[in-house]
Amino acid sequence: MPKWHYGGDVDVSLQALRCFLAVAEDLHFTQAAERLGMTQPAVSKTIRRLEGVLGAPLFIRSRQYVELTDTGLSLLPVATRMLADFDDWARDLRAVRAEATRVLSVGYHSSVEPALTNAIEAGFRRLRPGWSVRMRIVDWADPARGVLEGTLRTALLRLPVPGQERLDLEVLRRDARYVALPDGHRLLDRDGVRLADLKDEEFVALPTASGPLRAFWLAADRFGRPPRIAAEVDNSEDFFQNIQSGRGVGMLTESSTRVYRRPGVHYRLVEDAEPSELAVVWERDGTDPIVRDFVRACLEAADPR
Repeated sequence: MPKWHYGGDVDVSLQALRCFLAVAEDLHFTQAAERLGMTQPAVSKTIRRLEGVLGAPLFIRSRQYVELTDTGLSLLPVATRMLADFDDWARDLRAVRAEATRVLSVGYHSSVEPALTNAIEAGFRRLRPGWSVRMRIVDWADPARGVLEGTLRTALLRLPVPGQERLDLEVLRRDARYVALPDGHRLLDRDGVRLADLKDEEFVALPTASGPLRAFWLAADRFGRPPRIAAEVDNSEDFFQNIQSGRGVGMLTESSTRVYRRPGVHYRLVEDAEPSELAVVWERDGTDPIVRDFVRACLEAADPR
């Protein structure tokens, strides 16, 4: 892990600063841990180690609240600036390396069909001869993280995503939402269902840390009360395993019903659910001409007229 050195006895890792900044922004250790993809005890341990290195407490902790100390308040702008500077430097380094190797790193959600990604890659190669695309599946719970942190230059994602306000995007298409049902489910005798038919169901859900993405796939704003959660998952295998076992139901895109064919799992159109938007996303206000050409290839592949 890269480290910043402040002198002979102060040696602070970037991970420690990221933990500090997340807790300082949320003023909540559990929420910060979810955002970081860590456990709450791991974040607490990292903060305690940082406080030990600095020789001063950074937070006042109680059962009711978390509050920054004077030392924490003074560290906040320093940590923000240092992490931003490092992330900018790392992003520039990756851009230089990409230019040298002529490889564009792109994230994609597992529900994106190969026919679309193949068409995008072919269009990009026409626009940028000699370049290739390295596709990487993104994390279900925090799919935009790679773009926000600079490890990916762009991504094909299902909206909404955590951190979307820090991204630019182009919507490529809108897909109907379906519900996945197990063998023997009471709704299998219907060709389509409505959200009201699902209000008493138990759902297979994304982790709480996925925020707006989890809420969208639970249609949480349409039931008038929090949906019942049977299980939380962060990958397709666990999602379908829970459906097959009859633990709950789950919503997914129309394209996913073609990508994922599993015994014991049946799909029905949710007739009144808002469509899912597939978008290409990139760093806000980004001016990278390579990324711009990739976006153009995405738009042409999504609407090949």
